[in-house]
Amino acid sequence: MKKRIEKSDRLNDFISSIKRILLCLMLTLFSVLIYKSYTLFNKKNNEYANKMDLVRELEAQIDAENSKAKKLDRQNDNVTTNDEIEAIARQELGLIKRDEILIRPK
Repeated sequence: MKKRIEKSDRLNDFISSIKRILLCLMLTLFSVLIYKSYTLFNKKNNEYANKMDLVRELEAQIDAENSKAKKLDRQNDNVTTNDEIEAIARQELGLIKRDEILIRPK
């Protein structure tokens, strides 16, 4: 009977040891999975941050180009306006520039 108890005790100890080993393996695997997930998350987060920086830079460039376009439109409007004023001054008022000579038909 004593041998049976010893065998069952040894068997229980062996099973307990196997359970502990399996638990340690599962914890290790879980830790590795968490680490891999964490590193992947950080990598994706850094990629996202870089892309957002690029988006901000591109938006700033777009704003700068839009400002340039508005300035050029205003300049274009002024050129058109000045040309119209000059044409009116020449045709309707008979004005000339300082270095021009006015020749009128008889």
